Amino acid sequence: MPTRIAHLIGSCLALLLIPLSFAAHAGEPVTLQASDGGAVYGTLSHAKGHTDAILLLFHQAGASRHEYDPLVPVLTKMGYDTLAIDQRSGDSLFGGHNETVAKRGGSADYLDALPDLEGALAWAKAHRYARIAVVGSSYSASLAILLAAKHPQDIAAVASFSPGEYFDDKDMVKQAAAKIAVPFYITTRPQEEDKVEEVLRDAHGANVTHYRQAVGVHGASTLVQARDPKGYAANLHSFTDFLRRALPPKAR
Repeated sequence: MPTRIAHLIGSCLALLLIPLSFAAHAGEPVTLQASDGGAVYGTLSHAKGHTDAILLLFHQAGASRHEYDPLVPVLTKMGYDTLAIDQRSGDSLFGGHNETVAKRGGSADYLDALPDLEGALAWAKAHRYARIAVVGSSYSASLAILLAAKHPQDIAAVASFSPGEYFDDKDMVKQAAAKIAVPFYITTRPQEEDKVEEVLRDAHGANVTHYRQAVGVHGASTLVQARDPKGYAANLHSFTDFLRRALPPKAR
């Protein structure tokens, strides 16, 4: 009996420790202000030690900041802080809860979410990050391009997963892409190659890294094993290699 009790106590302690372990890596909640004054909810996760670089992580349609949950530990281990936000256009795709949408009472149109990205950028500047990179997925990949074109002095690198001309003005994204002079990573799966070619129509600088996935899924989920088991390893290697070149991790 004592042995059985000891095993039972050990099992209970292990179960209690699991949530604590997850909590230690869950990051801290952040509430910031969109450029139009609305509240935006996000999660800030810190790299080990202090860093002067942050990655702003923007999700795809129907999703939330939790799209990036599997990737945040990889990025913070590389030496980057991350801020993932719930944009006002989204929902519960990939699990989790879009707090911004819930508190606004419903999801908005894609382009309406641009002030949320601007709010995240302003938050990073206010917190004195010297190097800020933006990462977008699907519709937010296009918004990230618009953001970088609008704020050329504030953004050090852009990563755009599955962008396209998703807005009413079908020239808006390609015109913005042509203005980007910082390191610019753009990628899509084979089935969507025509969308990226259109976005890059007028952008041919040496700053552009156009990664053509051999196997992939839509958006930044192409970096996640559970969502892209056959292609994620090569795709993640390509992306992290870009980050190391464009935004070398260093302490501040």
